[in-house]
Amino acid sequence: MDKLKQWVTMTVLAALVILAAGWFLLVSPKKDEAAALRAQAAEQVAANAVLETQLQVLRAQAKDLPKKQAELAAVSAKIPDNPSLPALIRALTEASTSAGVEFVSVTPGQPVAPVAAPVQPRAAEPATAQAGPTAPPPAGGPAGALATIPVGIKVVGDYFDLAQFTANLENLPRAVRVVDLSVVPGVSPTAAKAGTPTVDDGRSLSTTISGTVFMAVNRPAATAAVAPPAAPVK
Repeated sequence: MDKLKQWVTMTVLAALVILAAGWFLLVSPKKDEAAALRAQAAEQVAANAVLETQLQVLRAQAKDLPKKQAELAAVSAKIPDNPSLPALIRALTEASTSAGVEFVSVTPGQPVAPVAAPVQPRAAEPATAQAGPTAPPPAGGPAGALATIPVGIKVVGDYFDLAQFTANLENLPRAVRVVDLSVVPGVSPTAAKAGTPTVDDGRSLSTTISGTVFMAVNRPAATAAVAPPAAPVK
């Protein structure tokens, strides 16, 4: 009887050892692996939620894309990528005719390249670091920078017509910045040069305007923007 009890006790102990070994060797690692997979799944769900929010923001911005492109095209038209002096002269002629003043002359200067911002020296790198080759800056300045072209404009007219001409400069198809303006009494110099009799009634004013027009240097070519696709219907 004692031997039977011993065998039963040993059998139970062996079964317990086998169960414990199975738990530590098989079940417990699988539980840890399942917990790690659940954590990864939760992180992926959170990342997907962030991406979905960003995608919704992009879709909302894409609705305004045609309007923004039209605004950009309007600005680009006012700042061409070349001097475009014939178009500037035509615009000034139309502005003077609309204001009722005599457009005497326009004297453009040479384009002035934009001044690049000074490059701050960087801290010394370790001797083992290998610096790659740097691309040379675009000719004439960085891409999209503004070069300036000084212009001198002379017109003749009475005070109110000259005020209207100055206002017309703000609405030219070309961006113009007035730097200086001087007004002196005087009749039309072109009429005097042609020998046409003129009467100085004190109303005619000869005005010289110093201004600046702009041009974009190395403007990148426009690229079509692609709106993000609509969300699938669930």
